[in-house]
Amino acid sequence: MTEISSPDQVHGVAVAGSEPAQSQLNLGTLERHDDISPEDFYTKYFKPRRPVVFRSFSKAWPAREQWTLDYFREAHGDIMVPVYEEAFADSGAAYGASDDRMPFREYLDLIEAGPTRKRLFLFNIFKHAPELCGDFDFPRFAPKWARRHPFMFFGGQGSHVDAHFDVDMSHVFLTQFHGTKRVVLYGPEWSNHLYRHKFTVSHNVDLGNPDFDRYPRLADAKGYECILEDGDTVYMPSGYWHYVYYETGGFSLALRSPITGPAGRMHMLYRVLALTVGDYSMTKLLGQKRWYAKKEEMAQRKADRLP
Repeated sequence: MTEISSPDQVHGVAVAGSEPAQSQLNLGTLERHDDISPEDFYTKYFKPRRPVVFRSFSKAWPAREQWTLDYFREAHGDIMVPVYEEAFADSGAAYGASDDRMPFREYLDLIEAGPTRKRLFLFNIFKHAPELCGDFDFPRFAPKWARRHPFMFFGGQGSHVDAHFDVDMSHVFLTQFHGTKRVVLYGPEWSNHLYRHKFTVSHNVDLGNPDFDRYPRLADAKGYECILEDGDTVYMPSGYWHYVYYETGGFSLALRSPITGPAGRMHMLYRVLALTVGDYSMTKLLGQKRWYAKKEEMAQRKADRLP
């Protein structure tokens, strides 16, 4: 849900069948509200940074009725869209590059037909169709919004986005329109239990098929799980790890509230510099494979030292 330039920012690897192993992970169920006021939301969830699922976020949006697969196919089907697959995590010049481009309508036909690994990731359709911005607003559930950066996410049944947290440290409001997603969340306090790689916002753990022999401290991490259906919005606080699995083909819209205050901005700047300068420099120095192995080794050592 942030711009990416390397697999350690957001792995983004879509593999059919990588459904979160909720029976093995230590996951609680997120609280849900059909209707909550902006004032209550701020006090109970935004200020203390507690994730939650609620439905009042998008209740006034024309997009709720208008945005369907058929609508996008008919009104905007000629847009050429970047499609991502496994190669999204390749090294070298392929960092952040899409695997393919195709007309939007062909992609929508693909995800409607059945399981597929192909996804649209951080898709800013609003650059191509700015009139769509009139179909939603930025509700009073956050004090500030990144109004220039709404992003859409489309995926086929069985695809997933590997666990990561966003490098800009924004609060994310992810609203589901079509289809069903499973979202797994962990707070930033569990980063060492999740074996985070140095300088990055990601790790090597597959939450869809966790290897507890290799990553034993993962079992101690306490996270949350929710199922998103049409009309649901999940609030993901700044710094939260998130793993998304498409139970069916579908799409969602992410609105972002930037982190505020001097300390928050410094943290965001550190994360961006660590990723774009630190990780990139070490990759150039040691080579992709050697540096990746070193990060994995350091993550293992740090987890082994946990009390």
